[in-house]
Amino acid sequence: MSEQTTTKPRPQVATWAPSQTGPCTRCHTSTCRYGVGGNPLCTACRQARQEQFART
Repeated sequence: MSEQTTTKPRPQVATWAPSQTGPCTRCHTSTCRYGVGGNPLCTACRQARQEQFART
C-alpha cells in the first residue's frame, strides 16, 4: 500500500468555541487561535516548525 503525501494539511475538527477560531498564520486553516490553548499556528504547521528548528 503506498502513502500519498500532500502539501495541504487535513482540516481539523473544531473542538473549541467558534469565537476562538481564527486562521493559521502559515496555511490559513481554521484553528484555535484565541483564548485558552490558542496558538497562531495549526497543529500541522506547529509540528513542521518544531521539526525545522530541531534540525538546526
